[in-house]
Amino acid sequence: MLKMMKRTVAGGLLALAIASAGVSSAMAEDKVTLRLNFLLSGVHTIFYYGVEKGFYKDAGIDLQIGEGQGSARTVQAVATGGDTFGIADGGSVIAGATRGAPVKSVLGLLNTSPYAISFRADAGVNTIKDIEGKSVAASAGEASLALLPAIWKKNGIDPSKVKILNVDGPGKIIAVMQKRTDGTLAGLENQVVVLKSKGLEQKVFSFAELGVNTQGLTIIANSKQAETNQDLVKRFVAASIKSIEAAKADPDAAVAAAVKVKPTGDAKLLKDQLDVSLTLLASPSDPSARLGEMSTADWQQTLDLMKEYQDIKTDMPADAFFTNAFIGN
Repeated sequence: MLKMMKRTVAGGLLALAIASAGVSSAMAEDKVTLRLNFLLSGVHTIFYYGVEKGFYKDAGIDLQIGEGQGSARTVQAVATGGDTFGIADGGSVIAGATRGAPVKSVLGLLNTSPYAISFRADAGVNTIKDIEGKSVAASAGEASLALLPAIWKKNGIDPSKVKILNVDGPGKIIAVMQKRTDGTLAGLENQVVVLKSKGLEQKVFSFAELGVNTQGLTIIANSKQAETNQDLVKRFVAASIKSIEAAKADPDAAVAAAVKVKPTGDAKLLKDQLDVSLTLLASPSDPSARLGEMSTADWQQTLDLMKEYQDIKTDMPADAFFTNAFIGN
């Protein structure tokens, strides 16, 4: 009887220990936030899919995803500790870091620039030189607008012969559709996809093809955190790479995962956007690099362009703004 009681007590203690270990493991998950660069778009479905697939949970991360209001705001949020990680384009990272924001890119998401100029197919722009005498819609403050002088210089275009129509963001789509402008500054994975969904035939010139590639979207972390909590950053990067690979294998499932969380999302539009985004993962300067790995050449060109055309003054080298150290072998 005594032996049975001892076994019962021992069994109970073992069960309690196992249960306690489970609770301890759950409590050990790091609560992490990821601030997007904007409202839900196709590329963002990658991260919702990673959450659904359990990649972040398996890495000991309890991830909460929040929509953003532009890369500059995301840089600020991560710099001040309001969010653990964020999605921001390379130019915004450089702009923030040179002004003292403690941020660094730890994973390349879109290593080919999504910037482009899209023209109505009936505008008669067959080569980029045909842009002379045409009009292009642009919004004040958008990053690609500041890079237009580099496009003109690289392709021998007289800027005095190109009319820039200043409109707000949503107004660019309307202006093109209503033929108030021949073309518009656009994102390959954004406005180009939206215009296509509206049935508009387009002639699209990407900045990368025109010789002006800049570092696209990246995952950023607070520089201090990247130094003091390297394990967390490494786990987050590894889970994100798994999420990218899974989205490449099944884009429809990635979109479905995002729409479950954001039911107002347009599944077809998100899928079209994701399909384009997946073509921009690799860098044109190093197409054989590991998934997520960033190229010094892309960052150097981005930095050089910003110094020449965006009044960025800094002695910081290109590799001060990013690191590939958290990408596993």
